[in-house]
Amino acid sequence: MSSGVKVDKNQSSFDELKKKIPHWIHHTRIDETNVNGMIYLPKCDCSECGYTVNFEKPVCPHCHVKMNKFAPAR
Repeated sequence: MSSGVKVDKNQSSFDELKKKIPHWIHHTRIDETNVNGMIYLPKCDCSECGYTVNFEKPVCPHCHVKMNKFAPAR
């Protein structure tokens, strides 16, 4: 089993890492008054199975995968 990420010549290594590392994908809402132009909502989805929870948890309650606290943001 390899622990690395294989990236082709024209692919982004960051995008490939996002696919490999389990993380929470936060729901967002566009808000022009915010500095970032959006607001992060409390709900988030598991990157592995797509299960929605109300707030981040250390482990997904549906597929039981351990979430990486320092995973890349989407």
